[in-house]
Amino acid sequence: MPGRRQVLAQLGAAAAAVAIAPASGARAAGHGAIYQRIWDADQAANGIPAITAGEAGDPARGFVRVDEGAGADPAHRLFAEVRIPEPKRRTYDLCKSLFDNYRLEQSKPEDNRPEEARELLELLHAVAEGAPMAAARAHLEDQRGRSYSRDAWQELIFDVWFRQFDDGRNLDLSGFEHVAVGEQKGGKVNGHHFWYKYYLDDWAAFSGADDIDYDGTRYDGPNRRRGQLSALGRQVPEVVTLAYGWDAYEAETGQRRTLYNPIGGFWVGCSIEGLMALGLVRFLQRGRAEAVINGARYEVVLYRSPDGRSLRTFFPRFLGLA
Repeated sequence: MPGRRQVLAQLGAAAAAVAIAPASGARAAGHGAIYQRIWDADQAANGIPAITAGEAGDPARGFVRVDEGAGADPAHRLFAEVRIPEPKRRTYDLCKSLFDNYRLEQSKPEDNRPEEARELLELLHAVAEGAPMAAARAHLEDQRGRSYSRDAWQELIFDVWFRQFDDGRNLDLSGFEHVAVGEQKGGKVNGHHFWYKYYLDDWAAFSGADDIDYDGTRYDGPNRRRGQLSALGRQVPEVVTLAYGWDAYEAETGQRRTLYNPIGGFWVGCSIEGLMALGLVRFLQRGRAEAVINGARYEVVLYRSPDGRSLRTFFPRFLGLA
């Protein structure tokens, strides 16, 4: 992928020498409140409020109306209405432009093209300067006792979210592809943890057909049982844990592949820069992590690439109300 390397070289080589090491000990303990600060910064910028089905939304501020249906219904729309005001649209559109740059089957190498590298860099520049990343940067500089130059900051975001790596027989993986786009692993959905991508798939933005078959919520595990977490989770529009089928559309071949996710989920209402800022902070935190956002408590689950330099997956696990 020489085209991509040439473009990425413009970010600066000095930052490449900076080790990406998770915080530990006393410094790691300071991570707890940052998740709410990033969420608030994002909502004040390009994030949009998640609201329940019966709430009134403000079109000027934007909103996503979350309707967690009573049970399995392939035609059910989880996000019944989404309003993203024009001033907030830029990073949603930049992110969407990357969705067709990745091959669905994770065992196949990517065909990295110069125009795709330009799209990636445009999104990288936009998210690096956004309000949620500014909150993450201030926090990490305090926690790690160092400041980041503009190039070093973008290099860090790139390495964690966009750098490609291999994982055994799986080739050219990246955190962004897994979390924001979604992958195929046999007959199952792998990743697909960005609410906006789920929304676009459900509302026929790519193939011209509804690509999502809703199979109900799964807060209490992959089976269909309804327990305490299900009752509580349905009260919190900022998170969804569910099962669904995905007729994943691959732009390169024009084919749709039927995949199933027995349990998956995502935060709802964050912009791509908000999601990436949350993931960046979590990546640099060692051990188990919990967060409280808008009165709900989560385990913030993260796995790294085999070499530890990049994010492999990242998602919230709803634990109840705070």
